[in-house]
Amino acid sequence: MKAYELKRGAGFAPVYLLFGGDGYWTSRACSMLTASVPAEDRALRVETLDAPGADEIIFSAGMPSLTGEGKYVIVTDRTAKLSGAEERALKAYCEDPVKGNTLILCDEKGVFNCVKEYCAAVDCSPLDVQESKDFLYEYGAQLGLRIQPPAMTLLYDYCNQDAGRASRELDKIAAYAPEDGVVSVQIVKLMVAPDERAKAYELTGALSSGNKSAAAEYLTRLSAAGVQSAAVLRSLASAYRGLLFLRISDLTDAEAAQVLGVKPYAVKKMRPLARKYSPVALKTLTDTLNNLEYHFKSGRLNVDKALDLAICRIMGVKVNV
Repeated sequence: MKAYELKRGAGFAPVYLLFGGDGYWTSRACSMLTASVPAEDRALRVETLDAPGADEIIFSAGMPSLTGEGKYVIVTDRTAKLSGAEERALKAYCEDPVKGNTLILCDEKGVFNCVKEYCAAVDCSPLDVQESKDFLYEYGAQLGLRIQPPAMTLLYDYCNQDAGRASRELDKIAAYAPEDGVVSVQIVKLMVAPDERAKAYELTGALSSGNKSAAAEYLTRLSAAGVQSAAVLRSLASAYRGLLFLRISDLTDAEAAQVLGVKPYAVKKMRPLARKYSPVALKTLTDTLNNLEYHFKSGRLNVDKALDLAICRIMGVKVNV
């Protein structure tokens, strides 16, 4: 079962294994599984154990709640390998769990694979693009929103393909949406602040294509949002380092995404931009941006002047060399 398929209060098994490691989906799965517990009883019926030993897990899972009703024990942050004794003890509990209680093992590193056969497994891996958008459309519908496809694309980009952040933005949009609930591109632009990486690639794309008006618009929006010149210059330098890496690397999208710390979807968007440049042009430009960043940090250049020089340099680079 995928984490996004869980419904509120969906718990039915005595032991759950939440694997895949995505923080948002793991947290959401825990929320869905414990949603039947009234807010006033959560402190008495939901216990979270951080990086516990097997003995602590078994002891807590075996104790009744203070209300006498079913208890939930959520295990997080256990990354150290289980010892042989711990594996045997945990297996013994999973074979004969305490009736009425629910043990939820959040397993980022595969530590609890030894008991997977005894658990209801919930896949908390990051979703692909279409799965994420399907989830967000459904989530928006629950809030009374009708999201137009171009608006969904922009929202997803602005949130750097983070479904968790996108869902929180939809919560905010729902509070101010028009009566018909239609979410347009204009509403997303008005209400959602782009993720720093999304900002960088919007600006990078405009600058690399020589689109002065679009670049000016992005810079104006960044300034209006209170983004400092230093942050813009840092984002540009980081963006062009990523473009250089993609231009000279033969890694797959998934491999490149892991190295760059982004999602494969972001890599797909970056590759066409990287191909606008020759490797030599990207290396020269990356060095220039790094030097400008160094000069303002060392006090040799005013940061606004450094950003002005960076923009001029980018727009003067010859592409398709």
